[in-house]
Formats: sequence, C-alpha cells, structure tokens
Amino acid sequence: MRLEDLNEKELLRRPEDNKHNVDDGAYSGRIVQAELVERDSQYTEDGKRVVLNFKVELDSDGDHVTLYHPVNYTWSKRGKMIHLLDKIGCLPQPGESLDFDNITNTPVQIIVENVEKDGEVYSNIVSMKKDANTTTKAVTRKPKKKTVSPLRKKSIKKEAVTSQQATSHLFDENDDELEEDISIDLEDDDIDLDDI
Repeated sequence: MRLEDLNEKELLRRPEDNKHNVDDGAYSGRIVQAELVERDSQYTEDGKRVVLNFKVELDSDGDHVTLYHPVNYTWSKRGKMIHLLDKIGCLPQPGESLDFDNITNTPVQIIVENVEKDGEVYSNIVSMKKDANTTTKAVTRKPKKKTVSPLRKKSIKKEAVTSQQATSHLFDENDDELEEDISIDLEDDDIDLDDI
C-alpha cells in the first residue's frame, strides 16, 4: 500500500470488525497456504517456538472466511503435526522434505469451536482432515528422484561386468571340461574340531 492510496476516505476508516467468525460445526474448505512461523512461548528457554501454520479458506453463508490452524513444528510421533499431515494426505516419507506446494489447495473438512478470551470470541479449528468428496486439485506427491553416487555407479558397473564374465564362463560352449563337484564324506569318528 502506498501513501497516496490512503487519501481515499474509505481506506482511512477503521473497520468495524477485523475478525471473521463462524458458528460451531463442520465445514468444507481448502488450505490456501502453509508456512513455518515463529511464535512466542512461555515453555521454551528462548521464549520462542516454531509452528506450522495452515491458512484455511471456507465458504460460510456465501462469505469467504479465512481461519488459521497452527501446530508445533516437530517430527515427534506423538506431536500433532505428524498426525495432521497424515490426515490431510501430505505426510512425507522418511527422508523426504515437507513440500508446501503439495499442501496448498488441499481440500479439507474442518471442525470449528468458538472460544472466548479477553472478551473476544475466536473461531478455532479443532480438527482437520482431507476432504475426499471434493473434486478440487488432488494432492499428489512428487516421486523422489533417486541419486546414485559416482562411486556406487562404478561399483554397480564392475559387479555387472564380473557377473557377465562368470555367466559366460559357465555357459561357454567351447569349454569341454566341466569342473567336478567335490564332496567329502566324513564319518562321525573322522571329525576333529581342532581342524575346523
């Protein structure tokens, strides 16, 4: 926004209500943004915590309402983040990175509960899962590109050559001699454990 834009009277007027609330209940919507955000915390030494913040847009009585759903950033199996990513179908495989592009535009079903704090009413998302009934853009995981180190490529090539040589030696038509299969019959009395 530029200063000259503020000269319009409507822009100078303070909005009556900056917040959007919806009634308690279930809604369909879509995730329009996911990002990592730093928040204040009384439970950490440095007073900060990182959250994965979901911006969810839903349609309530013809109005587009935007709600936010933050969860602590942690890959702990007991943490809410890993369970939520699984519910919306965006949990990366072990070793893969979190892909915000896959999360964006994911259709979701949410449950909203309103709470009052300091005289203000807030609509909070208490549950969210992928909406399987919506026909919007499907979330697809990009296949992980497998990379092979140059040393491993050399090793694989050497193994292939050795295998090919061994195979051709076994089935070489010009080789009239067959190696004998050597087997040794031992009786129980002939076995000496010190020789093993």
